Amino acid sequence: MRVKKCYSLIAVIVLLLMICSCAKGGRNLIIAISPPDKSMVDLASKVYDEQQLSELVKFNGSLNELNAEYPIECLREDNGTYRASYLGDGSIAVILFDDSGNILFGNIYSTQLTKSDFDGLTKGLLIEEVKTIDPNGGYLFLYTGRNDTPKVSSHYTKDGYLITIEYDDLNSIISINEELI
Repeated sequence: MRVKKCYSLIAVIVLLLMICSCAKGGRNLIIAISPPDKSMVDLASKVYDEQQLSELVKFNGSLNELNAEYPIECLREDNGTYRASYLGDGSIAVILFDDSGNILFGNIYSTQLTKSDFDGLTKGLLIEEVKTIDPNGGYLFLYTGRNDTPKVSSHYTKDGYLITIEYDDLNSIISINEELI
């Protein structure tokens, strides 16, 4: 009788542990979010070559699987989206994941400019002036052929910043946001 109670108790504990361990993949991350006051340049101990960066952006797995194969040294979270970044020589690989740790997409961005190169930009300037500063920036909304795409350009800098610029319907700057990669 005593053995049956013991087995029953063990079964209940195992079930409770299984239930408590069920959560979204994003909550079961095995990697910590990077400190908000340190840039990718400060955090990265390895510089990847172009071939490796290409392999990274083609990776087709979860956030945890990516970390197991290519240790993530810089991970940011923004509104349920995770951004893993890898430092290259003159470029970076950025891979985005949803809140469950499933891959959304990856891309390689040029990092030829510094944050200070964007200091002269102000509200009201046209996108052409931004393109003069950074012709290699991410201007995806210009090429989608859609009207519902957010009018935002992205610019990654070699000193570890992501500059995000939002435009109105006339392609004039309405806001500029700077954050650490």
